[in-house]
Amino acid sequence: MAHFIFGLKEQREPFHFLHYASVESCRRMLQPETIYFHYKELPWGPWWEKTAPHVTLVELDHVEDVPASRARIPAEYLYTHQADFARLDVLIEHGGVYADIDTIFLRPFPDELFEAPFVIGREHPVQDQRTLEWRPSLCNALLLAEPGSAFARAWRDEMPKALDGTWSNHSGFLPERLSGLMPGDVRVEPETSFFSFPATPAGLLRLLEREAPVPADALSVHLWEHLWWARERRDFSPAHAGWYTPQLLSGTRTTLAELARPYLPAPAADVAADWSYLSIDEETGYGTAARRCLAALQESGLGLDWVPFAWGDGWGLGYEPAVELRPHPVVVAHLLPEYFPLLRKRVPESFLVGHTVWDTDRIPHHWVDCLEATDLVVVPSRFSADAIVRSGVTTPVEVVPHVAAESRVERPAWPGVPDDVFVFYSIGDWNERKALDRTVEAYLRAFTAKDRVLLIVKTSAIDHRAHGKTRRVAGEGTSAWALAQILRRHPDAPPVELITRPLSDAEIASLHRRGDCYVSVCRGEGFGLGAFDAAARGNPVVMTGFGGQLEFLAESPFLVDFELVPVEDPAGFPSYAPDQRWAEPDVDQAAALLRLVADDRESAAAAFEPIAADIRERFSADAIAAAFRRAVERHRVRAAAHS
Repeated sequence: MAHFIFGLKEQREPFHFLHYASVESCRRMLQPETIYFHYKELPWGPWWEKTAPHVTLVELDHVEDVPASRARIPAEYLYTHQADFARLDVLIEHGGVYADIDTIFLRPFPDELFEAPFVIGREHPVQDQRTLEWRPSLCNALLLAEPGSAFARAWRDEMPKALDGTWSNHSGFLPERLSGLMPGDVRVEPETSFFSFPATPAGLLRLLEREAPVPADALSVHLWEHLWWARERRDFSPAHAGWYTPQLLSGTRTTLAELARPYLPAPAADVAADWSYLSIDEETGYGTAARRCLAALQESGLGLDWVPFAWGDGWGLGYEPAVELRPHPVVVAHLLPEYFPLLRKRVPESFLVGHTVWDTDRIPHHWVDCLEATDLVVVPSRFSADAIVRSGVTTPVEVVPHVAAESRVERPAWPGVPDDVFVFYSIGDWNERKALDRTVEAYLRAFTAKDRVLLIVKTSAIDHRAHGKTRRVAGEGTSAWALAQILRRHPDAPPVELITRPLSDAEIASLHRRGDCYVSVCRGEGFGLGAFDAAARGNPVVMTGFGGQLEFLAESPFLVDFELVPVEDPAGFPSYAPDQRWAEPDVDQAAALLRLVADDRESAAAAFEPIAADIRERFSADAIAAAFRRAVERHRVRAAAHS
C-alpha cells in the first residue's frame, strides 16, 4: 500500500497537475493494492477529479504533539510539521510506502526495499539553522516501513522533544542520529535513490530550469516544492507552480518537463505549439495581465509555449528568459517595448506581436522605433492605441482588453476590520502617475477621525518620486514618510492603513472582497487593473476620468474631473516627458464623491451592478482569447499577402 498526506490547510487553489503526476506515477510504477489519501481539507479541480477514482480517502485528525509545541513553530510551517508526525503514525499502524506529494516515481522499487523493516533516503548535507554548520541528514519525504517498525516508533517517540522550530532537527537530523544507534532496524538508501537533485539553488536549477540527466539508479525524484512553489518565494529559484501547467510543460525542455511528460494529457503531449508567449513573471500590472491572457489563450485550445522572463542581466534590461527561447510562427511579447528590437533579432522569421500599454497622451519617443520592430501591437485600451498612433507608429495596432479575474474560491475577507467600517482602498506604486498622495488627500478632506471609515493603501515601500533621495526604512524617500507628511496637515485624520509588503493573489482578492469602494485619484492609466478587478466585483470605483479605465468605467457616475497638464516627473524621465500630457485631478470633487459613496452605499453599489455585469460578459476569458486570436490571424494573413 502507499500513503499520501495532503490538505492540512485550506485549499485555495485547485489540485495541481504535478500533484496528480505524483500520485499517478506511484500508481503506475509501484502498482500498490491501495493508495491511501490522508486529508483534512479535500482537494478540488480537474486534476483531482482524475486522481480521486484511484485513491482511498482517509480523513486525518491534526496531531496533538504539534499544537503542544506550537510556540516553537513558525505559523507557516505548522501544517508541514503536522504531516511529519502523521506520516509516522500512518506507517506504524499500517506499514507501506509514504511519499510527499511532490515525488515523481521513476521505476518499480526493487524487492529488497520491501524486505527491509524501514527504509529512508540520504539527502544532501543540510545547514543547521541553529549552528549554521552543514550536517549529514536523512529525508522523510519518502519512507518505507513494516507495520509497527521499531525505527519508526523510536523516531516518533523522540520527535516532540526534537521539534524546535527549525525545519530539519526533528525530520532529518533525528533519524540520522537514530540510524547510527539502530542500524539493524533501518536501511539507508544513497542520495541518488530518492534525492538525486539536491535542495540547493544549483540542484533546483538543474531540475526546474535546465535539462539534466537523471541518474540511472534513481528510483524517484523529489521536487522540494516548499522551496519554490509560491510565486513570492525567489531565494532558491525563480520558478513557481504557475510554470508547470500541462500545456507549458509540453513545450518546455527541462528535467521536470521530461519527468512529467508521461502523465501529460494526450493533446498537451502531442500537439506542437504554434505560438510562444513571453512575459515578466512578477507581481506587477504587466505580470498579472499576462498571466490572465496566457491562461485564456491556453483554455481556448491554442497550442502555446510560455517563456517567463525573470531577473537577470543577460539582455541588459533587468529581465531575461528563464527557459530556452525558441522560434515559433507567432511570438507574443507581453513586455516593455524596449525588449522588442532584441526579440526581432532573435526570432527574425516569427510574426512578432508586441503586447504593451501606455498611460499619457503620447508614448515615449524611443518607443516609436521599438514598436516598429514588431508586426502587430496589441494594447488593452483605445486610449493606449490612440497614444501610439498619435506618436507616428506605423505598425498596426489592435485593442484587446485585459481578462477579468475569475476564481472558484470565495476568498476570506480582509482580516481585522469591523463590519461597520466603510473601507476605501487603492493599489499602486507610490509615484507621480498613480498620485496616491492625491488619493490620500481626497480621503482626508472627506472624513475625520469621527467617521467609521478606513483607507487601505497597498503600495511600494519606495516613494518613486523622490529621485536621488536616501531611502531609509521609514525615512525620506519612502511611501511611509510621504504619507506621514500628508497626515501632519490633518490633525483630526481618519485612519489610513499602509501596506508595503508583497501581497499574494489570494490576499489581493481578499482586499477586493472586504473593500467597499476603490479609489484612484490618478493622473492617468493605460488600463487600471486594480480598478478593473474592483469594478468586476461590483465595488464602486471613484477614479479620475482620464485614461484606459474608460474601457470599462465609461458609464460610471463617480469619475473625477480633471485638467490636462504637461507631464512633470523627473524620476520617470525620459519615458515621462514634458511634451506629454496627463490629468491633474480635482481633489475636492474626488473628496465629495467619496463622501457621497459612503453616505449612500446602497445606491453606489447599485450603480455598479450593470458595470460589473458588462465586465463579466465583455472581458471574460473566452471573449478576450477569441478577440486576441482573431486579431493576430487577421494581421498574419495580411502580412503574408504583402510579403
